Amino acid sequence: MTLTYKWLALLITSLGTLGGVLNGTTLLIALPTIMIALNTTLIGVMAPIIVYMLVTTITAPLWGRAADLYGRKRLYLAGLVLFTLGSLLCGISTDIVQLTGFRVFQAVGGSILIANSTIIVTDAFPRGELGRANGILSMILAAASVIGPVLGGVLTLIDWRLNFYFNIPIGLAALYLGVRYLREPTLPRLGAERFDYAGLALFTIAVMTLLVYVGVGVVPGFLSPVMLATLGIFLVSLVLFVRRENSIPNPLIDLSLFRIQIVAFGQLSVFLNAIARGAVMILLILYFQGVRGLDPLTASILIAPLAVGLVIMGPVGGILSDRYGSRSISTIGLVISLVGLAGLAVIRYDTPYTWIALSMFVNGVGSGLFASPNTSAVMAAVPPERRGITSSVRALLNNLGMVISMAIAMPVLIGSVSMDQIMEMFVIGGTNMPIPVQEAVTAGITFAFAVSTLLTVPAVIASALRGAEQRADLLREAEGPQRA
Repeated sequence: MTLTYKWLALLITSLGTLGGVLNGTTLLIALPTIMIALNTTLIGVMAPIIVYMLVTTITAPLWGRAADLYGRKRLYLAGLVLFTLGSLLCGISTDIVQLTGFRVFQAVGGSILIANSTIIVTDAFPRGELGRANGILSMILAAASVIGPVLGGVLTLIDWRLNFYFNIPIGLAALYLGVRYLREPTLPRLGAERFDYAGLALFTIAVMTLLVYVGVGVVPGFLSPVMLATLGIFLVSLVLFVRRENSIPNPLIDLSLFRIQIVAFGQLSVFLNAIARGAVMILLILYFQGVRGLDPLTASILIAPLAVGLVIMGPVGGILSDRYGSRSISTIGLVISLVGLAGLAVIRYDTPYTWIALSMFVNGVGSGLFASPNTSAVMAAVPPERRGITSSVRALLNNLGMVISMAIAMPVLIGSVSMDQIMEMFVIGGTNMPIPVQEAVTAGITFAFAVSTLLTVPAVIASALRGAEQRADLLREAEGPQRA
């Protein structure tokens, strides 16, 4: 059976982003082991995670814009090369400083893959089939979320460096298929516009100062002079960025796209949902490996219900959105996700696993229902020559939300007990620690889950306010000539 181009494009982008998803989930499981192996602290071992997300956040508009200007294929292939080489460098790191530095290199490649995979799929599939295509992509990536923690547990028991080395064969396979089969679409503005470097500089300053204020402000105090100065720099750079983007002919981020109701509220719900769920996985890992004192493999298996829910409902959400529209499906998904987070917000150090597993599964089901319908609606609402920047803004808001989520969660957790007690918990096992310490750490984790639950409420409202697509138009296009 010969695959048509749309399915080849889906296969290649799925394979390319598979490495990125697996890398993230396997690495989270390995964090406690890396912390001990490289003789660092919880804050130190979080640096490679935060740096990766930060780089992908800042560079997301760069690659989405570059895809619209210079082409999808060549940029995607470059991302594969950088991500694969970065994985090799991370694997040979000898200390936490080297690992953090090489993660920057890896993140540049990962950012390119994230920003371009959705664009390539949207270009390849008819509008009326986008829900199904994104649903399949969500299912594949969710399956990676199931496999990733278990794979990470196995690899970490052997050698934590294997969590980076396994990306190399995946990257090489995707690179071969991409060179051979990917096509470059004909875009009306390809290569005809300038890149906004000044806008990128202002954007970078705004993102960096925002994250410093949110993540570090609790230490000196949010109203301290240095933090107020940081907040001031953020506000000034943000205002200057918005003014510039609205006044030049070739902006880094086309803010006029946010005049489209589906795009504006769809992207807002992505951002708010990312803040709500960004720290969920790392909090669960710290709970199972820290408070419960479990080994990486056992902890990874116990976290699986979260990703199983995603696997089941990812394609279902896409199919339902093609038939009934994305607004109701994605909004229902966020409500279900909220219920799951609320369940996690009431756990204790000795809560039965069945309650935790059910809460994780419900949260995964909700996330699966939300993701693919929302992505399809946003991408289908913009013209082809603006899909690159639309996809990159989506990646930007998702990554920024996740970084903010961790910036909120980590100080809460670290403030619950001393750093020495957290380190000791991972060395001797949480069950060997005094009960008050177990209760204090769990209280920090559940407080972070409670914040996530509350933050899901505005995400639900934003999704509901998005507006409905013109279903007749979609159905007519779905019934029209299919792309080769």
